[in-house]
Amino acid sequence: MCFASCNQAHKVHRENGWYHLLPQPKDSLAKEPIVAVKDFVALRMDSDGRGTYVIVGQVSKHKLRKWAKETEKAIGRQIAFVLDDSVITAPRVNAKIESGFFQISAPQGSDLKSIYAKIRKEKIDSIESLFKGWEKDSAYYSSREKADSALFATDYLETAEWIDMLSNPEEHYWWGNLDTITYNKLETSLHEEMTQAQFSSRAEDYMKLEAYRKYKAYLCENADYINLMFQGFLFTEPASGLCGYLVDDIVKSRFPEAPSVRTMTAKTDNPDDEMLAKLKYQKAVWRLMNKEKKRN
Repeated sequence: MCFASCNQAHKVHRENGWYHLLPQPKDSLAKEPIVAVKDFVALRMDSDGRGTYVIVGQVSKHKLRKWAKETEKAIGRQIAFVLDDSVITAPRVNAKIESGFFQISAPQGSDLKSIYAKIRKEKIDSIESLFKGWEKDSAYYSSREKADSALFATDYLETAEWIDMLSNPEEHYWWGNLDTITYNKLETSLHEEMTQAQFSSRAEDYMKLEAYRKYKAYLCENADYINLMFQGFLFTEPASGLCGYLVDDIVKSRFPEAPSVRTMTAKTDNPDDEMLAKLKYQKAVWRLMNKEKKRN
């Protein structure tokens, strides 16, 4: 399939995956993919109602909300699947796709089986690259087809995070038994008081609440409980809002050199990308917590 931007696509290398097709300049591709091939977790050859073969796939559970939001944005317009800097297909989006599924067709005369094989190999290679230097057991070589199928179904983000945890232990924090009863009482009181407060959206007003001051003091005195905050409502709410200001206030009061969660998530525009940005933020805080633990 060729658009006015096909020649331009060859000039700028793009990661293989799905992209927004932008109207201006005419038929140009977005710079970043909606989802990349490494984000796929399922792929198969199928046929549509007319007997034409298509490739059917699904994106990672960690990209479902992004896929849904971006397909909703594209309703009435086209998105493009790019492979080797060429647009393979550019279907028009008719509805928000919350299931994570997608379909790749190809122009008449195209070798869809080769396209399928390329996509499958790239995903498998992306997982194998994470294990570069690791010794493979005999089962891997005796049943390569099964191994490849397992690798394709493997979630790239989860695997990369697991490898990172082993390779960079200073960016992960292990804590012992915590007094969750006391913490939960403080968090519940904070949530209730924030819900009942008749304030404007100014974070400074909420910081004066008695429940907030008690909650903040407890976390500043007992830094391990920041990890419970990372699992609670203050951290799971969008960082651009009130809760982001409160998280920054608490963490920076305890660790002044910590980055800002609002800054680290500022460029995200969907929950999935914000979640990944928040994970990077957590690692930065965990690094500081580990550094302090070593000093003590």
